[in-house]
Amino acid sequence: MGNNFPQRNPIRSIATTDDEFTEYSKLKKSRSLRDSTRRQSLTNTNMLINDEKTASNKNVQNENKLIKQLDYIHSCVRKDKGLFGMMTENIQSKHIFSNHEPENTHTLDRSPEDFQMGYQSIYLQTLDGEFIHSYWIPKSDDINSTSTLLYLHGAGGNISHRLEVVRLFHDNLHCNILIIDYRGFGKSSGSPTELGLYIDAQTAYDYLVYKQKILPENIIIFGTSLGASVAIQLVSDPLNRVKLAIFENAFISVPEIAKYFIAYAKSVIGVTKSIGFIYLFDSLPKVRRIECPCLYLTGLLDPIIPTWMSNTLYNETRTARKRHLCEYPFGKHNDLPIMPDYFENIQSFIDELPLITTPSTEQQSVLR
Repeated sequence: MGNNFPQRNPIRSIATTDDEFTEYSKLKKSRSLRDSTRRQSLTNTNMLINDEKTASNKNVQNENKLIKQLDYIHSCVRKDKGLFGMMTENIQSKHIFSNHEPENTHTLDRSPEDFQMGYQSIYLQTLDGEFIHSYWIPKSDDINSTSTLLYLHGAGGNISHRLEVVRLFHDNLHCNILIIDYRGFGKSSGSPTELGLYIDAQTAYDYLVYKQKILPENIIIFGTSLGASVAIQLVSDPLNRVKLAIFENAFISVPEIAKYFIAYAKSVIGVTKSIGFIYLFDSLPKVRRIECPCLYLTGLLDPIIPTWMSNTLYNETRTARKRHLCEYPFGKHNDLPIMPDYFENIQSFIDELPLITTPSTEQQSVLR
């Protein structure tokens, strides 16, 4: 069907009568209009260049920060395994990490949904190429309206075995929670090492700050047993700013723990604490670097970690802005969260902290 409307010349026209059109040539821009347009174009170009320069500078700053963090992590682990260490590496790994215990530990028994918690099951890629399985459990849509707890668990099992305790933290502290399985644990790739666990924790911290855009002053680092050593490592780096750190049943070092269970360690510990040990998890020199508020929690009936170790670490945490030690007379190694006043003590410590604000809330990606 043809078009019944009159066809107009593409040149701009204005109707004078119903049957004819008067054509006008295209208007030319005045010189002032051309200059204004040119200036506006140059301004937009300069703004774009400045934005690109700013973004580039921030990326460079963050990359330099990341390099410093990795240098610090590498400086805290033993580089030379030694002959005896190489011969006993598998045995040491088995006793320290217990990542293949209990049976079927690489199968997740439950999910946060079984405990009425909304969650995301995610994998965080580390800088050395491993994939760390994690549960991100937000408390509310506005994640910066409350604190966020990074949960670093102890040896053995996987994150599904910690969900009962995670639920207690979720309900009592009303916080978002990120819990990770270190490399070699649960569904995470790779095999555990001291260096690897430190990198995994750093990756989780970076995820909270750069991906979830959580303010550092809203982040709580929690570590229990082996996880306490990992937490101490993480917050001993002043570049990792946090609201506070909580260390539950922390130990001084692997050699110090080993001398209570291994005859070899007891006989050589007086000569050098590192001989024959591949993984040290040496927390004593690190707590002397910590600046953030620290809360130590220890069970006086712990059959694995002597109580005096938490006391020693607490006494050496002299540079922390605030510190406190809570002892539970009937607490053992894995049952502190069900002890009376456990969460009340944590909340009281949090309430006593001074309000800290960040000069700039804008966070940039570190090329994750």
